[in-house]
Amino acid sequence: MKHNLKADYIKHLVLPFDFYRHELPNAPLKKQGWNDGGLCPFHSDNKPGSFRVNLATGAYKCFACGMAGGDVVAFAMSLYGLKFADALAKLADDWGLV
Repeated sequence: MKHNLKADYIKHLVLPFDFYRHELPNAPLKKQGWNDGGLCPFHSDNKPGSFRVNLATGAYKCFACGMAGGDVVAFAMSLYGLKFADALAKLADDWGLV
């Protein structure tokens, strides 16, 4: 039986702090709100501090290349080149939610 993945369910259980700690292991994440996300994973970045992540909402923004998104699902879609449903499935699988 296939599990019906709901975006709200995934976003509720995959907390932005834990998600970005896993996806950006070298980023100096220390506080709530906007944090230095380290080097941008979307381009050949050499300027630490240009990529920011919001640990409350999961939003991200690179001030060098302009890549931005509103939550951990959007990040997974952009980073792995996935469609929405595939990103939900990847997150559910990666985080043991199914």
